[in-house]
Amino acid sequence: MNTNIVQIWNTCGYVRLSREDGDKEESNSVTGQKDLIRDYLCRHPELRECGMKVDDGFTGSNFDRPAFREMMAEVKAGKINCIVVKDLSRFGRNYLDAGEYIEKIFPFLGVRFIAVNDHYDSLHSNPESDELVIPFKNLINEAYCRDTSIKIRSQLEIKRRRGDFIGSFAVFGYRKDPADHHRLLVDDYAADVVRDIFQWKLEGVSAADIADRLSGAGVPTPMDYKRAKGMAYSTSFRVKAESVWSAGMVLRILKNPAYIGVLEQGRVTTPSYKVKRLVNKPREEWAVVEDNHEAIIDRQDFEIVQKVLALDTRTSVGGAPVEIFSGLVFCGECGAAMVRKTVPSGKKKYIYYVCAAHKNEKTCFAHSLRDSVLDDIVLELVKKRIQEVIDLSELLEMTSVVQLQQAMMRKLRERLTMKEAEINRYQKLLQSLYENLADGLIDREEYQDLKRTYSRRRAEAEEQAESIRDQMGKEMTSSSERRVWMEQFRRHQNITALDRPLIVTLVERIFIYRGHRIEVVFRWQDEFIRLRDLLLQAQALSDKEAV
Repeated sequence: MNTNIVQIWNTCGYVRLSREDGDKEESNSVTGQKDLIRDYLCRHPELRECGMKVDDGFTGSNFDRPAFREMMAEVKAGKINCIVVKDLSRFGRNYLDAGEYIEKIFPFLGVRFIAVNDHYDSLHSNPESDELVIPFKNLINEAYCRDTSIKIRSQLEIKRRRGDFIGSFAVFGYRKDPADHHRLLVDDYAADVVRDIFQWKLEGVSAADIADRLSGAGVPTPMDYKRAKGMAYSTSFRVKAESVWSAGMVLRILKNPAYIGVLEQGRVTTPSYKVKRLVNKPREEWAVVEDNHEAIIDRQDFEIVQKVLALDTRTSVGGAPVEIFSGLVFCGECGAAMVRKTVPSGKKKYIYYVCAAHKNEKTCFAHSLRDSVLDDIVLELVKKRIQEVIDLSELLEMTSVVQLQQAMMRKLRERLTMKEAEINRYQKLLQSLYENLADGLIDREEYQDLKRTYSRRRAEAEEQAESIRDQMGKEMTSSSERRVWMEQFRRHQNITALDRPLIVTLVERIFIYRGHRIEVVFRWQDEFIRLRDLLLQAQALSDKEAV
């Protein structure tokens, strides 16, 4: 009887290399692992190669890898009963999971496991030493994986904070600089599409109707545009072979601050190197860099669009643009929204604005206003404010910058002096509290209550004083900021009619009172009043110096 029969093992080589090992070395390292495994198989004729599985670009922190899953499927199908790897780190860097496979799963399935460089062969293992050495090596491999993860996270955070773009694909409207992939350049074609989207939104077109316009014009979606450029781009939002524009796509573009040159990165993270589930980070932990790249959209227009998105801008019947006053008209008596009501009269229909509180609950006065009357009144008020801003800007041109700054600084110093006096007053009150307690003028409960109140008020006054100091520091460079909001009014001079872009640009709210009285709250109202008073002070200072 021949007792020297050699068992033949159906063997699969397994190769793994993670992305962090470096692009240039990936193919060489994979090839190197394959060569080492095949050399080992040649020296062991009982090991018959039945395949070579490669996970190129997958982390060792978990076993969710396509080639590994294929190999395990063949193991369970009885096609493979031996696995050979270069070393234990190539198999996996998760201490618990790697130990689970080597010590439990493979023995249960009758699989021989060989790690060449670690001189481990489960067929010829030494239980006494392997029970100590193998877990220890797996623990070292996991520690390496954890250390690598920490280093990569810190390096990526440094890049984010200094404004390096680290995304796989540039946002629609931009492209990566061929000379520096961490820098964004404007993509002229896509940027024009983005500008059209913002302009249509300013004109009152809904996101769904913007999507229909783009699809009707044959404009490729961001994903299809990237794929047409030869990029291997995919997204979880795509559900069809050829994607079409949707309201969601349009809204993501309208809300993205990247189009004003702001780079926001690091908005999501994973709990650890082992858990790949994405979680949202608090906004204060994001990496936000202002003026990081060339803007496609003017900052003022972007802010106006954000305001429009926050308003009630439901489309009219038939998908027409929203009414020019939509979301802006309120009852001056109770503050409720004014709603449009159509009243038929013969063959004509008249539209009125009525108070929603009175219409629904009868909790306000019955008052209304024709839409045409509102249009005429608001037009005249807008014309008046535009002329006031133009007059103010001309007065600003004639006023010395030094005089203007002196007037502003004098005003701020007065406010700061009053605030510092308030801080001192609360400080003295706090100091006297203990004496009052000791003298029996107040009990301990009153003492604690007053102490909390005075401390809170002192802290609020200190915060306000610091804000005034910051404003004093910024005042020297604020002249350009004044020009920006004033230009928004100047660009609309000589208007003859109202439209949606003009209204959302210049108007904050419109209040309708009884007796057809209208109040328009303009945007930058505080800045207008502040600058007007400041110019009057500067003019008075100039007249005083002239005397």
